[in-house]
Amino acid sequence: MEAALNEAEAAGLIFRNSLCRDRVGRTGVELEWFVVPDADPARRATGEELTSLAHRFTARLPSSGGVSWEPGGQLELSSAPHESLRTCVDAVTADLAVVRERVREQGMRLVGGGLDPRPPGFVVALPRYQALRRYYARWGTDGDTLLCNTASVQINLDAGDASAGWRGRSRRWLVANSLGPALMAMFANSPVGEGQEHREGAASSGRQLLRFRTDRVRSGPLPQHGDPRRAWTRYALDANVVAIRRGPADGDRPVWAPAPDGLSLRQWLRGAGPRGVRPDDVFHHLKSLVPPVRACGHLELRMIDAQHADDWVVPVAVVAALMDDEKTSDAAASLITERVPEPTRQDWVDAAREGMAHPGTADVAKQVMGLALAGLRRLEVSPAVVETVERFAEHHTSRGLAPAHLRCLRRTAAA
Repeated sequence: MEAALNEAEAAGLIFRNSLCRDRVGRTGVELEWFVVPDADPARRATGEELTSLAHRFTARLPSSGGVSWEPGGQLELSSAPHESLRTCVDAVTADLAVVRERVREQGMRLVGGGLDPRPPGFVVALPRYQALRRYYARWGTDGDTLLCNTASVQINLDAGDASAGWRGRSRRWLVANSLGPALMAMFANSPVGEGQEHREGAASSGRQLLRFRTDRVRSGPLPQHGDPRRAWTRYALDANVVAIRRGPADGDRPVWAPAPDGLSLRQWLRGAGPRGVRPDDVFHHLKSLVPPVRACGHLELRMIDAQHADDWVVPVAVVAALMDDEKTSDAAASLITERVPEPTRQDWVDAAREGMAHPGTADVAKQVMGLALAGLRRLEVSPAVVETVERFAEHHTSRGLAPAHLRCLRRTAAA
């Protein structure tokens, strides 16, 4: 058994593993989809149906992507890190075509959107999901909705190095966090209308608003200035622990016990928990954190709702252009300096609620889209990708709209 850590050792472990890959250029993505039975779209697929569907993914996908399942039966397609945006899009497109076909063979379809209108229901009962459910129960039914009825496009990019320019981790952290509210608004796709059950009224990204409404520390956001590794370390130490692993139960499966109410990792390291903190406890804790931008060796952008059909390409392309094209990154940094003050938590909440209806947010989003389109051409992506982004910009961003505006009229769209 590994020896227990003290606070300094745990802080060092978090710091070293936060943004530790000193390179740029690679892109990965995780796409979440709702699985809907063709014969009865209002019904949630059962655990038995999903198990049968999962058996169709035992063989490798063409580009080695992986399929996994979220608590409510959402299907997640995760790519490997690819050497460029172009190869990432090509690989995920190929894998997604196979996933869609196998889902159709099962009499189901994938639906793209950030918030599922069906009643929440747990159909994937992994121990860590049950632990999360117990933790989120402190916020009433919001936890079940968050775990079972939300889906996102998660974009994974290299962390950068110690340099001061576009390749540097500080610049990349700054761009991701400063422009995050505009990106969230631009791609908001989980509307909640005034007439629906929602404590805080209408929202453009109800998915992200749900997350902000739970644990304030674990849902971020983080400071964007200074050394991001230090900011991430402080944040992780001060965040509450979801559960504590007690030991194996069924074979190698662990038993997750609820953590004492209000126990932060820092307090646990100082002796407040039921036992000492081991390195694997730290890594499990880090995986449970859900800020809009997460530091886990690379950068994870988590503020973007799942998109209709193949529009998942658009946020991936926009973010990659902002981060991995030198001229675009420099222009984005200038935009931040001139027009975008450091967003507060309330700014993030307002962006989730108002989306592109907020004039200042819409103006920043339009400028971001213009910068990204110029950068995409320099990144040598395929003409089809540029055309997809241009079409999205014309139909949505340039008009001050997000996909959420269309979903208010059409609640679901098949992938």
